[in-house]
Amino acid sequence: MTSLPPYVIYIFSFVSALILSMMSIPRIIYIAKRKKLFDVPDNNRKIHSRIIPNFGGVAIFFGFIIISSLTVDTSKFLKWNYIAASALILFVTGVKDDLLNLPPLKKIVAQFAAAAITVFFADIRLSSLHGLLGIYELPYLPSAIFSILGCMFVTNAFNLIDGIDGLAGTIGVLSCLMLGIGLGLEGNTSGACIAFSLMGGIVGFLRYNIAPAKIFMGDTGSLLIGFTISVLSIMFINSYHGHGEFAGVVHSPKAVLLVALAILSIPVFDTFRVFTTRSMKGRSPFRADKTHLHHYLLDLGLSHSSAVSVLFTANVLIILVSFFVQDYNMNLAVASLSFVAFGLFAILFVMRRKMVNKVSGPQPGKIGKPEIQISDPSQISRNTTVNLNGPITLKGNKLNLEESAPAEILQDGTNA
Repeated sequence: MTSLPPYVIYIFSFVSALILSMMSIPRIIYIAKRKKLFDVPDNNRKIHSRIIPNFGGVAIFFGFIIISSLTVDTSKFLKWNYIAASALILFVTGVKDDLLNLPPLKKIVAQFAAAAITVFFADIRLSSLHGLLGIYELPYLPSAIFSILGCMFVTNAFNLIDGIDGLAGTIGVLSCLMLGIGLGLEGNTSGACIAFSLMGGIVGFLRYNIAPAKIFMGDTGSLLIGFTISVLSIMFINSYHGHGEFAGVVHSPKAVLLVALAILSIPVFDTFRVFTTRSMKGRSPFRADKTHLHHYLLDLGLSHSSAVSVLFTANVLIILVSFFVQDYNMNLAVASLSFVAFGLFAILFVMRRKMVNKVSGPQPGKIGKPEIQISDPSQISRNTTVNLNGPITLKGNKLNLEESAPAEILQDGTNA
């Protein structure tokens, strides 16, 4: 395949991984249903109301790993063997977590092992911050530590944004597309093949994950996507050589770092914000809640697809801004991206606050007594239980509760 033009290999990588992934999903759904391997809804972080298979990441993994192994020239890019080994570690970890719900510490250990293999054996690490915070070249050990922590953070970031149908996959596709194009223009054919293979695997999965989802990627998929994109980002930053087609678009090594940060902006910003907020409240950063950006968008009444579109558009906007400010001082350029990200979040926060105030529950003494309408009074039988936390009166076919006392009507032991 090395004799073919690079763009042909890229198209083959994408299309082949897409087909392999898309053809695998129906079979995975069938097996998951037979074995009762579902993602069960809860009240903490998960917002779906149906039990849905969550092994879509298996299809992404096999589409990605098989096609990458076929298209990457391992005689020239031996690093692929270590990337594949690291991906396999996270694949096994993800499958176990989707089956057994592993504690966070075990997942962190697996992420550390995968990142360490890539950094120490493949020597894929960030060697310079190009003036960010006044830091330029990094000595080997700080470079290795920073790269491992960066890989782990991005891996977790994609894992945490996988909260609504299509979000992690869509942001993953955008990241792979940008990194694949960048690596290809920089002449890193192997890196581009990896990016387009992963992109194809995700697109094949999204066919069944766009709302209403028929399957979730689970940690099997989100850990793989986050880790691979973190590795591709480092390769992208290190591949800049200052000439060729890419140099006409991105003008300097620091600009490449800036674009990479912009590509990762939505998952990284959201995870950093959520971790910081939880820590300030004295809670574990890994404790699930509903304070992510996509939860805020759903609170505004947006559908899953609309929320994904908003965050996708925001990510594209930040990437475009990075091209416009690439010639600024590095700290000023990063501050500009941060300003855009925080500005978008501030708008979202204010809109959500107004919406919450608008739809908040009835105020005692102002609106009156809330009612539970019972269309058929005969449904209240000796087998019907009414659980409530306040006085109740029955008028005709209406149950009138004092103020805003919660109530739950159960019919023969099931939710009404």
